[in-house]
Amino acid sequence: MIIEPTLEQLRTGDSEAYTKIYEAYRSSFIGFARKYELSDDDILDIYQDSIVKLYENVMSGKLSTLTSSIKTYLFSIGKFKIYEHLRYAKKQVTGDELDFKVETVEQAHFEETTLSERQIALRRHFETLGERCKMLLTCFYLKGMSLKDIQEVEQYENINTVKAAKSRCMKQLKEKMIP
Repeated sequence: MIIEPTLEQLRTGDSEAYTKIYEAYRSSFIGFARKYELSDDDILDIYQDSIVKLYENVMSGKLSTLTSSIKTYLFSIGKFKIYEHLRYAKKQVTGDELDFKVETVEQAHFEETTLSERQIALRRHFETLGERCKMLLTCFYLKGMSLKDIQEVEQYENINTVKAAKSRCMKQLKEKMIP
């Protein structure tokens, strides 16, 4: 059992306290979130976003007293973010906002013969990313949306959260591209 840091420790921005929380509850959160049939990448994205939200709430003063454990508070943030993710995924299935679907087998074959090996690998690795990462990178790089627009549309807390998420997604993609 973890001895949780106090809110006062968290308010100082103590990175060791946040790291302790992150590591202590990660596997429990993953187990909790798996019942929602999300990919491991999506679960980790949601968990990381929940930690960031915890930090923002503490630092902004929005969280001034706790009526539960930090774990319970963190998991409630995570549960909200899971529901938000599932709502977004449902919209994507019915809304056709991001249409990467290839219309015909012939078109898919034509596209693959005109793409370089690196482009094919990039496409293949992109598809293995979590839904949130795919959405974020698509909005930024393919749709040309600004970070501010993405923040508003996807309801991120602030632009720094969008930057951090984009950076994390690009890092994942780059790591997959390295042989």
